[in-house]
Parts: sequence; C-alpha cells; structure tokens
Amino acid sequence: MKKKYLLIGIAVLFLSGCIVRFVYNQLDLIIPWYVNGIIDLNDEQERMLEKNLKVQLKWHRVTQLPEYSATLKDLGAKIQTGVTLDDFERYHDTMRRYWKDLVRRIGPDIAGILSTASDEQLDEMLKKFEERHEKFKEEYIDLPEEERRQKKVERMNQFLRFCMGSLNEKQEKIVDQWSRDLKNISQARLRYIKITHTHFKEILKRRKEKAWFEKEMCELLYFERDTWPKDFREMAEYNRELTKKVLIQLYNCMSDEQRKEFIETAMSLAEELDELSREKT
Repeated sequence: MKKKYLLIGIAVLFLSGCIVRFVYNQLDLIIPWYVNGIIDLNDEQERMLEKNLKVQLKWHRVTQLPEYSATLKDLGAKIQTGVTLDDFERYHDTMRRYWKDLVRRIGPDIAGILSTASDEQLDEMLKKFEERHEKFKEEYIDLPEEERRQKKVERMNQFLRFCMGSLNEKQEKIVDQWSRDLKNISQARLRYIKITHTHFKEILKRRKEKAWFEKEMCELLYFERDTWPKDFREMAEYNRELTKKVLIQLYNCMSDEQRKEFIETAMSLAEELDELSREKT
C-alpha cells in the first residue's frame, strides 16, 4: 500500500496541464457526484457538503497546491542531478504528509455528515462497500497468477510511459523481473480492508458523540501501518523496498531524451499548479 503514495504522487506529473486545470476546477461538481455514489444524501446533507466543500477547496488551492508544485520542482531537479533511495523515501514521506494534512482538514466534515445519517443510509452505504470488496476479489485474487502478473506489468509500463516515454529493452526486462519478485499481497490487503470495514461499522454506532467520532474517523482514514495485520505489513514493506530499488534501476537506464521529457513535464505541471493556486474562486 505504501508504494502507492509514491507512484500516485509521481503519476500526477504526467497529466497534461489543461486536464489538471479542467479537473481541479470541476471538483465542486465531481466530489458531490462521487459522494452520492457512496451514500444517498438528503437535501440538508447536500447543503452541508456544498458549504464545507467551498471552504475546503479554497484552503486546498491556496495552501496545498504550492506545496505540490514545490515537490514537483524538487523531483524534476533530482532527475537532472541524481535520484537516490533516500530521495524516494523522502518523497514517500512527503506524499504521506499531504494525505494526513488532508485528512486532518476534511475528516471532521466527513464525520459531521455521517453523524446525521440514518440507519437506512448507512446500511446502504455499507452494502456498497461490500460490493466493492467482492469486485476487488474478482479483479485481484480470483485471476490466474500469470494474468495477475501481466496486469502488474501493464500498469507499471503505462505509468512509466507517462513518465518518460517509450521504454527500452533493458527497462522492459527490469519491469518484468519486478513483477515476478513482488509478493502477492492481494489476499492480505483484502483481509485488512475487511478489518477496517468492521471497525468503521463499530465507530458508526457512536456517531452522535461528535468529538470522539471525529477523532476516530481521522484515525481510521490515516491508514497507519500499526493498524495493519502483521502479514500485510511485512509484505507491503517488502514490496515497497523492492519498488524503490527498481525505480532507481529504471532511472539509471533513462536516456537523455527520457530524462528531458520527465523534467519538462514536471516543470510544466508545477507552473500550472502555481497558476491554479493564485486563481480566485
């Protein structure tokens, strides 16, 4: 799970500036649509969401986008001068900090809306979560091993092509070996998801206790490592360390053209985020 913070964070580099701008400026519509796909809000809850969202999007635009931009600029500079394992660890920690800052900010809003939900609303929401668990099982556990491995290769190759263009033969071999060396974490991940789901159901029973419920919701959303089952934590750590080393190998195989493309895209998006952060809403 932890390697996703790094990969997802870097992946945002490779969306074009116009797409980033369009999506970001539509979040006031996209987020309510997404939320209503999880829980069927009543009119009062929708008004609460709209009010909270206006405040939080302004906070995010003004305070968070400049930080994201600074990280992109730093990453671009490191690609130019040299990236180390410690750098990747630092970027992971930075992405993790961004996530925790976001949870601290919006966690109370999420708790506030859930505290007003009826038993019927929550039952329907939990049912949707269980359906997602089944879909996860079908997509990541029930597949034959070779098909599952090939999907990992395809996802990583797609990510890398977004980063630096077409891969050379050596890079393709590195990715293939990476997919073979990864531990199959899917079943352990699903067990963790179900444990979290069970805990979520328990804290929902005390949703009227505002201060306690807000705290518990934030703790749940942090996904701290010490809440992970031991087998899941150990496999996730192994896969994260493996992926960091593979990223270094891939970096060492980058051509001048790939390096240039990566840097130009990073700088372009950083500038786009800076412009977005200065726009008035």
